[in-house]
Amino acid sequence: MRLAGWPKKDQGRSFTHTDVYWVEKGSLHLEPFPHKETGGTFRVSTDANGLRAPLHAEKKPDGVFRVMTLGCSTTFGWGVDDEQSWPARLEAVLAEAGHPVEVINAGQPGHTSFQGLWLWDKALARYEPDLVLFGYVVQDARMVAYSDHSQALLQQNGDFLKHNLLYQSRLYTGLLQAWNGVRMRQKEVAADGNVHRVPTDEYVANIREFETRAESVGAEFALFGFPLEREGYTASHRAVLRSAAEVLPAPYYDPQSDFERWSASETLFFPQDRGHANAAGLDKIARGMAQFLIAERLIP
Repeated sequence: MRLAGWPKKDQGRSFTHTDVYWVEKGSLHLEPFPHKETGGTFRVSTDANGLRAPLHAEKKPDGVFRVMTLGCSTTFGWGVDDEQSWPARLEAVLAEAGHPVEVINAGQPGHTSFQGLWLWDKALARYEPDLVLFGYVVQDARMVAYSDHSQALLQQNGDFLKHNLLYQSRLYTGLLQAWNGVRMRQKEVAADGNVHRVPTDEYVANIREFETRAESVGAEFALFGFPLEREGYTASHRAVLRSAAEVLPAPYYDPQSDFERWSASETLFFPQDRGHANAAGLDKIARGMAQFLIAERLIP
């Protein structure tokens, strides 16, 4: 395939990011991060694997119940200090309600479910979660020149090829999958418009993969549609989440309609960065999620 010149990048299009896999620097302690849109900074602490506070040991202590939150910068808590991210607030709110649990913040800026599967295999499974909250939607639904899968093929990413072609299938099957993938993604490049970072068919497959991985460590699996001020470009992927919740089946929490109503009279997102909820918005998400988890009996 390489000798034949496949895959080939369209020189008129550019990648959204320089690599297909990344993670925040590990072992940060209250590191100031610049929030370019607001002109301010926020403090970030991470563990050795680059996962943001609340910080917990990789090995789960006996008798502890763990909730793992998966997502992009919206889960990471872009723009707010450690204790103000919604995973950190969720841990605090549940403790106040008499449900002490450890929350693992597995959100990474810019991640889609594509990177999330890599991060799970790289580190997340070792945290032994009891409940996995799939919260990828904001980045997965973004429109770009190339899908993340396409970029991995076009850049001949070693981790991607090793994981997808050699470890999960026989050589012939793997090459056939890659060839079909290249043919399909050449159609993406040739199209006039852009594509989703994770097209809906791949989004469905990734949801199923995450459910399987959660089950492999004995964890329950639930879906979360992170709210924006307006549903907008995420509508197609939210529809997939709703369908997945029925088909799997899996518990599903989506406060989008509530946030659209509340945002009419409250400032719940950064005015200069409306893709990220501010501290007030993240607190509402955490409290809503806590009520959902308790009502669905997903935590002890």
